[in-house]
Amino acid sequence: MAALGFSYASNALACGIDGTVKWSDGSKSDRTSVVSTSWNSRKAYPQKGRYELELGPDACGKSITVYLDGNQGREVRLPSSGNARVDFKAR
Repeated sequence: MAALGFSYASNALACGIDGTVKWSDGSKSDRTSVVSTSWNSRKAYPQKGRYELELGPDACGKSITVYLDGNQGREVRLPSSGNARVDFKAR
């Protein structure tokens, strides 16, 4: 009888978004804004003006909408691996 082994490690690269959130006066958002997407329910809360949001390998190559505080929706096409950059200037 042969033993079968399974590897659960995934070689799939995840995709996501990252960027900056600045107010119209140039100051940086610090946990006062929320970045979300049409892809899933994950959210990012920018710290010192920067955020990163991993969406997983199934999001790679897809077009999604990215929102700041539920507004300012922007269509973004994710790369086949890695992050797409989305910067916001909040009002």
